[in-house]
Amino acid sequence: MVEVCHEAGLPVIYHGCGNATRVFPDFIEMGIDGYNPLEAKAGLDVVDLRRKYGHQFGFVGNMNVMEWADAPEEELKGIVLRKLNAAKGGGMIFQSDHSVPSNVSGQRYDYVVRLVREYGTYPLQLGEYDIADLS
Repeated sequence: MVEVCHEAGLPVIYHGCGNATRVFPDFIEMGIDGYNPLEAKAGLDVVDLRRKYGHQFGFVGNMNVMEWADAPEEELKGIVLRKLNAAKGGGMIFQSDHSVPSNVSGQRYDYVVRLVREYGTYPLQLGEYDIADLS
């Protein structure tokens, strides 16, 4: 299926819940282009995954919806900008790590979207949240 999709010019992003890191090497070998939603609550961290897999694999998600709902805004900014480090060199789509629940207010949702639009433009300028060993 991956080959057929690639022949048609389509990327293949696998959706799976929980922590599936044990099969990531198999996904990479199969030619799967990325994985979502990278549930933070299942112990997944997109920065650690980028360090481990480099750009062999794309990542989609990893914004913990519980933090999105409850973290103070300044802390939330740090969480978002830290995760954007995994986008250096491409291969990361920022999104929630699960369905966005109703306790994420419209204001907080918009706040994170604005952060990603402001800081997620290349070249990334993440300031104090820049992680130098990621490229």
